Amino acid sequence: MDVMVQATQKWLNDTYGSDVRFNRVDEDGQTGWGTIHGLIRALQIELGIQKTADSFGPSTQKLFKQKWPNGIKQQQDGFERVENVNAIIQGALWCKGYSTGASRISGHFYSGTGNAVKKLKKDMGVSDNSSTVTLDIMQALLSMDQFVLLANAGGTSTIRKIQQKINRDYVSYTGIIPTDGLYGRNMNKAMIKILQKLEGYTGKNVDGVFGNGTKSKLITLTQSNAGKNSEWFWLLEVMLICNGYDLMLGAEWNQIVWAIKKFQEDYCLPVKNMIDTNTWMSLFVSCGNKDRSAKACDTRFEITEALAKKIKGDGYTIVGRYLTGGNFKEIREGELKRILDNGLQYFPIFQENGTSIEHFTSVAGKYDGMKACTAAMKKGIPSTVIYFAVDCDVLDYQIDKYIIPYFKAINEVMEPRYSVGIYASRNVCTRVANANLAVSSFVSDMSTAFSGNLGFPIPKNWNYDQFNELKKYVGNIDLDKDAYSGRFPACSKVVSSEDYYKYELPTLYSANDLKNLTKITEIIPLLGEIEDAYKDYASSRSSLDQPALYSSEIGCLQYLAKRYFTKSGFAEEIGFRLVTAMEYDANFENFFNSKYASLKEKISAYLEQTDLWDGKTGIIDLPHLAVTTLTYCRLTINPNSWNGWAGDLVSAYVLVKECSEIMKTEPSLYIARAFVGGSNPNVDLKLNTPKFDNRCNYKDLCSDGYAIILAKAVKSKKSIKDAMNYTFIDKVGTEFNALLSDTKATNNDVLEIRDKVTGIVTTYIADYLSKYENSSVNIPQTVKDVCIWAYANWLKLLCN
Repeated sequence: MDVMVQATQKWLNDTYGSDVRFNRVDEDGQTGWGTIHGLIRALQIELGIQKTADSFGPSTQKLFKQKWPNGIKQQQDGFERVENVNAIIQGALWCKGYSTGASRISGHFYSGTGNAVKKLKKDMGVSDNSSTVTLDIMQALLSMDQFVLLANAGGTSTIRKIQQKINRDYVSYTGIIPTDGLYGRNMNKAMIKILQKLEGYTGKNVDGVFGNGTKSKLITLTQSNAGKNSEWFWLLEVMLICNGYDLMLGAEWNQIVWAIKKFQEDYCLPVKNMIDTNTWMSLFVSCGNKDRSAKACDTRFEITEALAKKIKGDGYTIVGRYLTGGNFKEIREGELKRILDNGLQYFPIFQENGTSIEHFTSVAGKYDGMKACTAAMKKGIPSTVIYFAVDCDVLDYQIDKYIIPYFKAINEVMEPRYSVGIYASRNVCTRVANANLAVSSFVSDMSTAFSGNLGFPIPKNWNYDQFNELKKYVGNIDLDKDAYSGRFPACSKVVSSEDYYKYELPTLYSANDLKNLTKITEIIPLLGEIEDAYKDYASSRSSLDQPALYSSEIGCLQYLAKRYFTKSGFAEEIGFRLVTAMEYDANFENFFNSKYASLKEKISAYLEQTDLWDGKTGIIDLPHLAVTTLTYCRLTINPNSWNGWAGDLVSAYVLVKECSEIMKTEPSLYIARAFVGGSNPNVDLKLNTPKFDNRCNYKDLCSDGYAIILAKAVKSKKSIKDAMNYTFIDKVGTEFNALLSDTKATNNDVLEIRDKVTGIVTTYIADYLSKYENSSVNIPQTVKDVCIWAYANWLKLLCN
């Protein structure tokens, strides 16, 4: 809060608060439009205006010049006459940050106020160094324009010096412009006025609008004529600087020719050692020369056979079309094939309710992202950029509040094969791209009046630049012309929708692979001996010893699962002590190692990574089987399935996400298929590196299925030996049916399995546990969906 700004606000309310022509202002000590509008209305009241307004319009200007034709002069110090207009000047100066040397709003125009006016004029760069407040100075005072360098907002000293030169040398054409070092709307309009002045326009014809008249009088500037057209050359230098090219003012042609060519390259203009109409217009206005040729176009109308031929014949090679929207706006059945058959390519646009700033929320972003991906897949669009439209004039402060959260949400749910693009004004595109939320920009440069286009350079990642609308291009069909940079290729094929959902089992184990493994039934006697060892241990324990004794079959299973309890990586990741609701009994392990060393030696190989065979098609990892069985036997804080197949399934999410980012051109189900229930994802994906540590593999899921059967047997008070015989002799080969039963699906229908699995892995606690499985990486919903779909298909085929 500024005490003198607050004093200004209090003076305004005390002086004019009872006048119906005045709107009271907040006395918060903050300079804002409310205070500026209050100062404007105060001046209008002093001028006798009955219908006041929040703008310094023609009537206010006219009456000011009539009342003070030579401006408002500084008083002699000590002169007693108080005038409200002096107080208005004092208040405006304080709001601009200039001290009048007084501790109150006095109504005097003494040397303190005069010195503040002189300091303001010096910052403006105007040639008049007196303290007189003329019309243009008063207009500048009663505005939010800044006249000091706004370095924190991106202002530069080079542009500030240019602005000061404009105020000094061209003020009669441009009026006073801000000298904040920022190239924005006011400066852009001033530069066009200077151009018009150089073209010979005078009076009202110098309007700052780049129309056909301004275009017709452009000169072609070359190295040979630059010397005799020094002001034109200065104008060229300034516009290159304003468009982001690092130049020193006062250079010669050969010192800036690199910037000329770079600008032409960046904007996909013909690269020439001259400044022609196309280059001049692209320097000044976002749309550039609307009459220039274009490689791309977009339309909300269906591309019929006749329209495709017309577009192709007119030299276009790419057409943008909308993913949704209904009627003719949306891509129709067979339309993409028709586009390709006529030698054209295409790019997808998504726009639903994108014309109102209130639409852009996180909720809308997630909905739009998923809907766009679904529509793209249904229409057979291959891996590409989808451009999400922001088709409204977004102010800079609104970007953080509305646009950034919207695009963050889109990125969270995007199907990995699609990339996020943005259709918007230059500033919005650049801000979203700088936040790493859009890889490509489709720039709405046709909207030249958008605040986000005026004075902003084209985004560095632009791919399409929409610069002209051709009304009634054919009949009632409108067509937009788009420049194309080639940074991202357009789509040149249509993918059958079946390719997104076609499923085949991943590579499993061959018959020879299985026969080379030890059958699990061969080691069941050893497990019986371990259970007996635990009984021996229990008989030597006191009832007061800790941890408390378990039943012999549970004690045996815990020893078999010891790698999950004793290796810090596993314990830290999920905490198996927590999810099995038990403490690991290291005392038994010490007892067993000491007294049963021979048995320990026999079983140790199977407690590492040795695969066991069930005698059919199943592979078992003994510790995985043991720890999952424990979770189904114990009363745990989370669903049993989450310590088994559901936990394994969600562990695939991050792998599928990472792999999809590497293999952008492959359908995501093809990638998920390799991980969910696969034995070797690198082989299925034909990918040498990186080597993926897949924890949703065939062996683990087989072990999960058998754990469900084994847990039921253990809970029925069977010994571990009898429970294992029941599981791997009586119930051998039914592990997949056990997994199916655990989903609560009533029949082997892939859609029902998918829905049941989705319900299990999308509960609140499931979502919380999923973050542990995936190291808190944000996983797009589309990745989760495709993993669930792969599991449902895998289970259906193996249960047949």
